[in-house]
Amino acid sequence: MRKLSIKYLVFFTISTTLTLFLVYKDINNPLATGTVIGYALFLIASLLSFLLVILWKARRLPRQELQREARRFVLYFLIFFGLSFLINFSEPNLYKSISIALGMSLGLSFFDLVLLPKKTGREV
Repeated sequence: MRKLSIKYLVFFTISTTLTLFLVYKDINNPLATGTVIGYALFLIASLLSFLLVILWKARRLPRQELQREARRFVLYFLIFFGLSFLINFSEPNLYKSISIALGMSLGLSFFDLVLLPKKTGREV
């Protein structure tokens, strides 16, 4: 992994743990509120940068690999949407099911494209 990816994942893990602790303990402090708001902004910025990097790197992929990634995305989306819908079958919430399926399938399909280093072309 690239150094930036490792630093990002470490920061993400620490900030998620801290935010979960603050929310779970219901700490009412201006610093805690600022931390949770900062974490929410961090998540939004991460999502936007993730999508931009996907689009930037996907345009350079060979057509066959791009089609394979797209098929994998659609397959993951259908699986997660179906599971989410089945779990909440008595009270279906399509917005929630679609958002969960979209996020999970994007993350699983394109994680290697965003956070892992480029392939050199020669396989070991």
